[in-house]
Amino acid sequence: MIKINTLNGNTFAQMIISGANNLYNNRKTVDELNVFPVPDGDTGTNMSLTATAMATELLKKGDTTLTKAADTMSFATLRGARGNSGVILSQFFRGISKSLKGKTECNAEELAVALKDGSDAAYKAVMKPKEGTILTVARGMADKILDLSTEIDDLEELLDKVIKYGDEVLEHTPDLLPVLKQAGVVDSGGQGLMQIMKGAYDALMGKEINYEAVASQGGPSGSSEVSAQGLEEKEIKFGYCTEFIVMLEKPYDAAKEAEFKAYLESIGDSIVLVSDGEIVKVHVHTNHPGLAFEKGLTFGSLTRMKVDNMREEHQERVIANAEKAAKEQAEKDEPKKKYGFISVSAGEGLSEIFKSLGVDY
Repeated sequence: MIKINTLNGNTFAQMIISGANNLYNNRKTVDELNVFPVPDGDTGTNMSLTATAMATELLKKGDTTLTKAADTMSFATLRGARGNSGVILSQFFRGISKSLKGKTECNAEELAVALKDGSDAAYKAVMKPKEGTILTVARGMADKILDLSTEIDDLEELLDKVIKYGDEVLEHTPDLLPVLKQAGVVDSGGQGLMQIMKGAYDALMGKEINYEAVASQGGPSGSSEVSAQGLEEKEIKFGYCTEFIVMLEKPYDAAKEAEFKAYLESIGDSIVLVSDGEIVKVHVHTNHPGLAFEKGLTFGSLTRMKVDNMREEHQERVIANAEKAAKEQAEKDEPKKKYGFISVSAGEGLSEIFKSLGVDY
């Protein structure tokens, strides 16, 4: 078996596209795990939309170099990021892209450094990082690949071991985040990241990518069947998931960024705020979306504004789950008995008759 010791731009782009495709195919499963930071059931959808934005731009480029692929990723992920998990994912990929920029290809050790840079960038983007989340899974894999890359130069073998370790880290997320243990699930963001990694590995192994599936990812519904499992609406302190992009028109430096973050922290939580010199991507959970917009306007014009009522989303999930549970219970309770071609519901009398006839109903 031929070893793969380096990645060029085309292979790397195919891995990213395949990763986005795999996440899209599994987005509903990821949605079903979503209980943190709020149980609104959209983590898989938001991460998929974010990864899709990146994959779509890579598809448009066709043949590419590693540097061009990195630039494309960096540009597309921040602008296409959706939701808390999506913005964090965008920073993970932007960290990777910055590390790979200027390279024509990368080997095992360079890829390890890139993943570490991606993990570090994701942590820095979150004001109050929580362990037991996508951040923990990303860092676990980054640390693992750094350890192994000095001994293993075959990228197939290396990534196989790293992904298996990532699954182990994911399985332990409930031990780090009580809300996950309460709900009996692993972290949804971490699961989303693992789906991307597994899809990327498939491409590296030479599996065919269904490009049509990636191209159709413009608007997944995001419907979720996850059980609220003890999580109540009252646990949603800030009701509106608010995000937007500021097109910078005024001076914006580290001091201004600190000021912006402090203001957002005064009106909400789950804050992720990142910039690339031309734009600022803002995500905040708040009860006053208008205040966040007003503050953003002090730095420039706004675009891609989105506000979701998370309490409403949560209630919709609770109702859907209750209806599903009732339907499943009804199907279990209703004895669907069949005798020949006739379907009957057997009462006690009929049950005894069927038994005496030796009929399996």
